[in-house]
Amino acid sequence: SSGINAEWPLRPGELNYENVVQMSPIGRLLFTDFCNQTEELKCCNKFLNDVDNYEKMAPEEQRLSLAQKIYAECLCDEADCKLPDHLLDKEKLKEVEDKLLGESPRYIYSVIAGAVRDFLSGDPFTQYMESKFFIRQLQWKQLEKKPIGKHTFRHYRVLGKGGFGEVCATQSRASGKMYAEKKLNKKRVKKKKGEMMALNE
Repeated sequence: SSGINAEWPLRPGELNYENVVQMSPIGRLLFTDFCNQTEELKCCNKFLNDVDNYEKMAPEEQRLSLAQKIYAECLCDEADCKLPDHLLDKEKLKEVEDKLLGESPRYIYSVIAGAVRDFLSGDPFTQYMESKFFIRQLQWKQLEKKPIGKHTFRHYRVLGKGGFGEVCATQSRASGKMYAEKKLNKKRVKKKKGEMMALNE
């Protein structure tokens, strides 16, 4: 809709699954919440997230056991969160099963993940764009545009003091997340000629 295009910093042709969900950390979280409403979408999204973590972070010595865990949780007949049959090519699944008997390559699930991604980027993504979860994502985008100022955070107790200032516990008014905020005293920095040290930090 024109309202969405006016608030979203992408052109209409760029409002796709890759940009809105995959490339956006908050988009991934909200799309997960959206998918968790139905079992089929929940299982599809879980599989993609598990595969993504496996491909990016799995150490080589743990790769086989982690690949087997994904298979047990998402692909085998007894899986608690099994992918829907219409997304599983029997030949590709057999190839995966054969590879799990030996060394597991990093991209063992890439073909199946591609099919799941294509499915989620269709009707489920269209439904997401019409949901309350996408409205929240738009609201986050608006918050991101606002400059950070002294009213962005609530300030709590002092956690520690250093040569140039102090560190306080703060909370974002927008998200509720807690942060440690360092306050520098300009006079102290100049007096101790610590400008470069402060910039490096």
